[in-house]
Amino acid sequence: MHAAAQRWTIASSSWNLLRKQWLDRKQEQITVIQEGTKRTEEREEAEHRSPTWSILRALQKINKAKRLEGEAIMSAPPFFQSAGRGDLKL
Repeated sequence: MHAAAQRWTIASSSWNLLRKQWLDRKQEQITVIQEGTKRTEEREEAEHRSPTWSILRALQKINKAKRLEGEAIMSAPPFFQSAGRGDLKL
């Protein structure tokens, strides 16, 4: 990140998973994480709360879901076959 960039924190398990998925696209990954962080912060300021992984796993079992739509790249659980938001595939 350059000096004017916003700082953010990500869980090491999430970072390790993301790092493996985006091997040669580090700058694109950083941009997506920064945008996701900003979007999450805006949603939290509007009092939206993301579901916990245990709730998502329960809903996944009930609905036999294979894809998660709408969560941020940092919080998308790895137990779905795919995740994304619009055209962005996580």
